[in-house]
Amino acid sequence: MIVDSHIHLGMTVSAPCVDKSTEAALALMDCLGIDRAISANHPLIAGRLQKGFDDAVEAYRLSRGRILSFAVFHPMYIEEDLNWVRRCLEHEAFVGIKIHPRRAEFYPDDERWDPVWRLASEHQVPILAHTWWVSDYNPGQRFCTPDRFEHYVKAYPDVMLILGHAGGRYEGHLAAARLARKHPNVFMDLSGDSYSFGLVEWFVQHAGADRVLFGSDVTLIDVRTTMGRVLDAGISAEDKALILGLNAMRLFRLQETECGGREDT
Repeated sequence: MIVDSHIHLGMTVSAPCVDKSTEAALALMDCLGIDRAISANHPLIAGRLQKGFDDAVEAYRLSRGRILSFAVFHPMYIEEDLNWVRRCLEHEAFVGIKIHPRRAEFYPDDERWDPVWRLASEHQVPILAHTWWVSDYNPGQRFCTPDRFEHYVKAYPDVMLILGHAGGRYEGHLAAARLARKHPNVFMDLSGDSYSFGLVEWFVQHAGADRVLFGSDVTLIDVRTTMGRVLDAGISAEDKALILGLNAMRLFRLQETECGGREDT
């Protein structure tokens, strides 16, 4: 079972010529043997809430349940966005919540994130957060360093947090692994463009294979780059199985069905 836990469908200003359709995603999944994928689609991230919701539901229908989605919460308009997240989570196409502190320009420990953590706790769904590390060429990433998430990780121990991109760069990787080691409700995904040799092995050694998820960042990045890093990693077949799908199946409460849809366990 292979689950890509971090993809993006829908058009965006970046890479506008790439085919971001559900049909293209399904063809790629079939080619590479990917059973499920979970999308934070670009219209939702951009605040086009009705469009994003409709696209997610249509992707779920066309894929017969193979492509699932994250609801997206923006803290600028708390009540409006909470209502949309609730609406999303009422539909079986949605299995988690995505937050993006850098885009929102609110630090992860800001009090304005508390309502979405509370909602995730009520619905028992994981939160996927964009994480990275600050740099001279990308100073806005200061809003999403992994260490700043610890406040809510401790306040809501029943909410599973996925550190998208596992901190993004070297210092972020170190911080992400420290947080995962310290708290049992913290996970990391491998999406992004950090291709350091031995990185998968390092995460397994320092955080555990049960805390690492396969995620590709499709359609922004070729899924084969991340899949190849896992398949070629010097770790056991059992650890590869956890990373490629078993962890995500457990985290998102998925199980295989005859029709290719999903069921809660």
